[in-house]
Amino acid sequence: MANHGAHNEGTYHNWFSKELDLEKFNRSVIDEHGGGDHFTIFDPSFLNKSGKQTPGIGRFWSGQAGAVKRGIEIGSFVVGDLVNRTAFHLGAELTPNPKELAAKGTNLMEHYVGLVTKRKDDIKHFGNCLAADGYFGVNTFVEPVIKLGICVVSCLKSNAALFYIPPQVQGKRNHGRPRKKDGKIDWANLDENRLPIVMQDETAKVRSAIVYVKCLKRQVRLVAVDYLKEDGSLQTRKLFFCTDIERDFDWVMERYHGRFWIEFIFRDAKQFTGLTHCQSTDAKKLKNHVNLSLTAVSVAKAAHWLPINEEKRGPFSMAELKAYYYNLSMVKRISEALGIDPTETKNNPKIK
Repeated sequence: MANHGAHNEGTYHNWFSKELDLEKFNRSVIDEHGGGDHFTIFDPSFLNKSGKQTPGIGRFWSGQAGAVKRGIEIGSFVVGDLVNRTAFHLGAELTPNPKELAAKGTNLMEHYVGLVTKRKDDIKHFGNCLAADGYFGVNTFVEPVIKLGICVVSCLKSNAALFYIPPQVQGKRNHGRPRKKDGKIDWANLDENRLPIVMQDETAKVRSAIVYVKCLKRQVRLVAVDYLKEDGSLQTRKLFFCTDIERDFDWVMERYHGRFWIEFIFRDAKQFTGLTHCQSTDAKKLKNHVNLSLTAVSVAKAAHWLPINEEKRGPFSMAELKAYYYNLSMVKRISEALGIDPTETKNNPKIK
């Protein structure tokens, strides 16, 4: 930053210790440039780090490596934009390591629920729907989030115990509490009327209904997708669900599949905006660096990609934008060294 900016290293170093209201800034960017049809995505991301003094250093799960590794973890919230088919960064927090969580008398899932509680106003502002991966499809996460008034879209384990809901009783009811569940769903012997096929093609078969999930202790909107092989046999089955039972199956699938947009933000930030480059041992500076790095990707989209007509837009490329600004910086430096005015008519077209 000192190499390409107008200040020295010490100035930037001190600025990173300031209180930055990036959440407010990010929210304004989404409100101004987003398409309007939004939902919130939550996902922790592992970052490679070393050193004994790094805040939050510990052993965390790395999805890329498929193993537990030493480093730090950030719990990141982004807002999915269903109109523009992309996502914008909202905010991220450092995850305490297991020793720090134990000292506070809490656990990792309770920490994640606390992050959602902290962001509940933003989640409700952007569609009141929180999408998370299958790790969060458990009662210890879903139940407290529902109590906040937030709809959850996630995925169940393939062996989850599911039950049909009881048929509605017409006329006089029996005494006692109405039943919440009926017979258990047997995938080898399905009741086509109670779990009907809602969509089918050569690659997948989709079933959807309101069912009772034993591990969640509640009724949900289930979307069961059977992905098929070329010969039509079952390859794998995914069980998506939504805690708002009034939603349609396509509404649920659209938001769960859009959950992967957060991975593209992590990828661009790691490759092009230095997400893993901070070497500070100050927790505030590290948090500011992480959020600035992720916010830079959103700003690039809003400033350069979204203004382009949708038909001509193409996929978003952070690499092209970084190369453009690097070349622009080089032209400016060379122009200043040689005393060339880049705004003159004879120079401007050649520079562009």
